[in-house]
Amino acid sequence: TMSTLRVDSLQGQTQDGTYRYLVQMKHFQLTTSQTETIASANADQAISNFTVNITPTKANSIIKLEAQLFFETANDNHDTIFFFYRDNTKLAHTGTVSNQKTGIAMPSIGFHGDDDNSTAEMLHMGYFDSPNTTSSIAYKLGINTDGTNNVFINTVLGTTDQNNFERGVSWISAMEIAQ
Repeated sequence: TMSTLRVDSLQGQTQDGTYRYLVQMKHFQLTTSQTETIASANADQAISNFTVNITPTKANSIIKLEAQLFFETANDNHDTIFFFYRDNTKLAHTGTVSNQKTGIAMPSIGFHGDDDNSTAEMLHMGYFDSPNTTSSIAYKLGINTDGTNNVFINTVLGTTDQNNFERGVSWISAMEIAQ
């Protein structure tokens, strides 16, 4: 005999007596190529299309943000840093700095030398936000880099049809976790 279990919600109680569970998840995923133009060197900029909107159900919820970016830049990207925006607020390192770039993560370099043609970089980062609201929030992926160059997303600069010119997938997600 086979039985079926159906539930509207499943919640587990933690040791401190509270319930923490995933309430909702929103995401944007890009499976084609996109070119992002960097308007100004050393300036914070949101990456086009990498936005996810979420409306928290409770003001005390935590929003777990994650992003993966498969990309290559037209110049070296060793002075590139990534972060998230909550609407227009930058979410990043909050310590006191003067001229240093602030963010959450830098990309992993895909090749040890100068190669802005056929070797992609990879970024995977996360952040826990406490927005303290039940209003809609637009989370965006942000970048700050030292050049006014193009960022080739899900592809490399070169277009040669060979096996060493990679293609990939990029995404951003927001998960509401009840507290």
